[in-house]
Amino acid sequence: MQQATMNNKQTARKLLVLVALALLAPIAGWADDAEVDRIMKGGLGLGVAYVRFDTNARFTNKESGRRPIFIDAEGTLGLPETDTVPTIAGLYRFSSKHALGFSYFQVRREVTVFDFDETVGEITVQGTAKLTDKTRFYDLAYMYTFFEDDRSYVLGSIGLNGLDLRYGFEANGQLTIGGVSRVGEIKEEANVFAPLPLFGLDFLYSFTPKWLIATRVALVGGRYQDVTAGVLRTDVRARYRFNRRLGAVLGITYFDADVKIEDDQERIDVNYGYNGGFFGLYINF
Repeated sequence: MQQATMNNKQTARKLLVLVALALLAPIAGWADDAEVDRIMKGGLGLGVAYVRFDTNARFTNKESGRRPIFIDAEGTLGLPETDTVPTIAGLYRFSSKHALGFSYFQVRREVTVFDFDETVGEITVQGTAKLTDKTRFYDLAYMYTFFEDDRSYVLGSIGLNGLDLRYGFEANGQLTIGGVSRVGEIKEEANVFAPLPLFGLDFLYSFTPKWLIATRVALVGGRYQDVTAGVLRTDVRARYRFNRRLGAVLGITYFDADVKIEDDQERIDVNYGYNGGFFGLYINF
């Protein structure tokens, strides 16, 4: 009887040890996961975004006195509303608290309407119209870790957002202005590069050793030469770690920019927005 009791006690102790190990294993995994992030000096990611655009532009000629030319890109002209955009991003850690991050992507959209018959401003155009969007976006930011434990991070960033706007409208054919018709062309462009201050916050939480979820909010605003702009960008992403060096990222993103370009002859107002999803792979080094 005593032997049976001792055996039961030993079995109970073994079960308690196994249960304790099972409970502590995820905690150890999180600690290892956080340690991997601290050891790695940086990373590089490549991906693709599938987004829906909503853009328009208003061109006001101050000298002519005519009504502005308003371009509803996805509506009137049928510029592709959805598109895939390749992206690249990277991060380099100077220490556990300090890092430098960058990102880049370029939009390539174009549409040509051969039977264009619309009124833009005070000008009726019958002929061919073409709209191109080759805008590029650059980010370069210093990042500081405000808070870090085995599961979570809070990062702040300050840097520059380079908005390289390449937005053009051309139309040629029969132009009618005030009842008078002639053959001619209209050409309007919003081509400008503006490095503007960027401020951002990142919140990251690792809910398992392999899975991490993060959200980012970034604000861009200011004036550079003839350009004034305000930008709001947010994204939510999930990261899965295959091993200590390779992982995948899946998420959704939102971007909205109001840009004003103004000189003595012309004022251009551009609203540039998109939202959608993205997927990518990254490697740590």
